[in-house]
Amino acid sequence: MVQQQQDAFFLLDTEGGEVFRVNETAARIFELCRTGSTLEDAVQALSSGLGATAPRQEIVEDVQSTVAQFLELGLCEPSGVS
Repeated sequence: MVQQQQDAFFLLDTEGGEVFRVNETAARIFELCRTGSTLEDAVQALSSGLGATAPRQEIVEDVQSTVAQFLELGLCEPSGVS
């Protein structure tokens, strides 16, 4: 679950009891993972949110890297955004 406190975003691992502080982009990617979005859906959503100022390939790499970290930490399942 994602919680926001002022300008900070936190991912709460309800099973492991851990809390991870993340930036807004990582919080958005996490929410997209939870809704079952595809990689393309996530890239499109982030591109729109960033005003398409970042190159598409950079956004794809950021999404893939962030999801890989979530998987490594056990915060999401291998399906969805991958």
